[in-house]
Amino acid sequence: MQYRNRQTLSREEKAERQRLAEIKDAERRLKNNRLGITVFQGSWVMVFIALIWVNTQMRFSSAWLAEGGTLPDAVLPTAATVTLLISAILARQALKSVLASQTKAFLQSWMLAIGLGAVFLVIMMTQFFAISPEMGQFVSVYRLMIGYHALHALVIGYMMIQVYRYGQVGKYHAENFWSVEATVKLWYFVVIAWIMFYVVLYLV
Repeated sequence: MQYRNRQTLSREEKAERQRLAEIKDAERRLKNNRLGITVFQGSWVMVFIALIWVNTQMRFSSAWLAEGGTLPDAVLPTAATVTLLISAILARQALKSVLASQTKAFLQSWMLAIGLGAVFLVIMMTQFFAISPEMGQFVSVYRLMIGYHALHALVIGYMMIQVYRYGQVGKYHAENFWSVEATVKLWYFVVIAWIMFYVVLYLV
């Protein structure tokens, strides 16, 4: 009888050890995922910094802005920037809801974040075509920067839509949230990259 109890206890100990090993393995994967996306974001940011550097260097060229040309108005881009910032706040709130396993709150915040991101893209696409091609080199650099950023926003926006679709079937919760977290961090990148462009294109 005592032998059976020891045998049963041994099985329980093995199950507990296996459970702890699985927890540690999950924590290790999450840590590696977070490190990977941080490195990825850092390398991505450097490309945007390179475009800003090109913009800065070309400002000293005589062909930078055609005679009589005027820089684009900052009113709509400012509204777009505020919209994008609110979208990022809502995405962060959605992640918090996932961590609390509040699926309905997650879906509501996430959908609003996607909607505001779409508004941002629409506004910036109007700005892409709002200036005349005869304004000099400024037009080429301006459109390159806006178009390049819009491409990244579109790709990550598509990822957000996919996350929403999976969220509708209850895939994400407190124990399965990495896809949501990764997408939120990529959306943060969109926000940070745009703020850098916004300062260079409209404020400096």
